[in-house]
Amino acid sequence: MLGRWPTIITLWLIGVLAAAQLAKFSVIAPLLREQFDLSLPATGLLISLLEVGGGLFGFVAGLALGRIGCRRSLLAGIAILALTSLLEALVTSAGALFAVRAVEGIGYLLAVIAAPTAIAGIADDHSRPRALALWSSFVPVGIAVGSAITSMAATPIGVRGIMLLWAALLAAAIVPVLRLPISGGDSRRIALPAPAAWISTLAFGVYTLFLCALTMLLPTFLIEQRSAALGEAGMIAAIASLSALPASGLAILAMRGGKLSSRRLLAMAIPALVATALLVPLAFGGQVTGLATTGAIIVAAVLLSGLVSPLMFARLPILAGANSPHDPRIATANGLLTQFGAGGALIGPPLGGLVVGWWGWAGLGLTIALLALVMLAAVALAERIGSAGRG
Repeated sequence: MLGRWPTIITLWLIGVLAAAQLAKFSVIAPLLREQFDLSLPATGLLISLLEVGGGLFGFVAGLALGRIGCRRSLLAGIAILALTSLLEALVTSAGALFAVRAVEGIGYLLAVIAAPTAIAGIADDHSRPRALALWSSFVPVGIAVGSAITSMAATPIGVRGIMLLWAALLAAAIVPVLRLPISGGDSRRIALPAPAAWISTLAFGVYTLFLCALTMLLPTFLIEQRSAALGEAGMIAAIASLSALPASGLAILAMRGGKLSSRRLLAMAIPALVATALLVPLAFGGQVTGLATTGAIIVAAVLLSGLVSPLMFARLPILAGANSPHDPRIATANGLLTQFGAGGALIGPPLGGLVVGWWGWAGLGLTIALLALVMLAAVALAERIGSAGRG
């Protein structure tokens, strides 16, 4: 039987594998556009459709998790992801591809709502903030892993081969899930999180909106505007997404003694998000034209904004008003986080495609900068309300 931290890391890896399914379409987006005759906004929607389950049912799933159970939810989620990836290899029409991708989103929801709830139940009071901070990196790291594997495999095995490869990897992940000593999500009570958690999770939704618009459309931008090859664009997108992992590491170091105060969170969030708002327009504007320089700026922006997300995850049980590791407000807060996060990821790529169509790539850079400042305002408001509620 696995110990506490090996179990936490295994759950995180399951989340990384699930999130990798976001990127498997973004890297081969030019190939999919040609094969299925898709516009850029439609391609963005196809990429983000994985989040449709969470965007529609995240909060409800959080409320129902107590009756489903974390293990059953994880097993069902991974199985659905494996099956739909197999079907994506077989479809021949754009309509069928969109339909299967939407069903895939249900599997993604079941997996990513159960894992953090199980982590919160497994970890003790000292390790919980750090464990949840680690979990917060699963989407950008998953995007990085998905981008790297897909970009390397695209040329030798093609689109169908990529889908079959992911189906096999997901099916193999069922075995470790069966062995996990997980609990949590087993409360029969239903309790709503405190108001501060609602605002904090909304801020996270804004974060996923601009992060997914940035990283999912980045390969297309680099290919069209910086003359990058498909493999180069995929690897730069992978490195940019992977920069969230050292960001999570830095955030964990900030939690000395296993505690994270509101003041310490804001001391890191304010300069990080302001700097993000200044950097992104440089990469997408006309000031920078080199491929390497553009990639370096994007990596820096993702790293800086990625400092804030793990701090928000670590603070969520406190802002939700939870009194114990198995308090049902943790599960419902995670459902709310999934709802807003999935909504942001669902809206981000197609909205980014529309912005590019209206105002060009420079307009996308300015839009992302504005969203970073909106996120900062929401984080500050959540902490203010949370502090007042505890006072």
